[in-house]
Amino acid sequence: MEINHLIYLVIIIAILLFIGVCTVLAKRIAGLQEKCEQQQMRLAALQEQLLVNQQELQEVRVGSIGMGDKIKALVTTVKQTAVQQEQLANQDPQNRLYQQAAKLVASGYSVEDLMHECDMPKAEAELIYNLHKG
Repeated sequence: MEINHLIYLVIIIAILLFIGVCTVLAKRIAGLQEKCEQQQMRLAALQEQLLVNQQELQEVRVGSIGMGDKIKALVTTVKQTAVQQEQLANQDPQNRLYQQAAKLVASGYSVEDLMHECDMPKAEAELIYNLHKG
């Protein structure tokens, strides 16, 4: 009879071990399911943030295109204004003389050089020289 008791004891121990292993596995599965749900919620939040970021990027792209168009228009306007200024400057012969004198000063000409090149009095040459020297 002792062998039967021993067999029963082994069977009971095996059943208890099986129940213990099943309990541990069930807790582990529950923990993994909870982590999975947390990761799914995090993934959903990240996908929502990605959508917001994509919308903001699209707005920036549209804004950049608009700004590019405005800059092109401004560049065109500035070029036209420069051309008009040059045309106006070329209309007045006295003004042309002063512009030439200013360019000569910028090139390093002296007061005496201005007097000879532009055929102007010393006082006028000195004034232009002092206004436009470096």
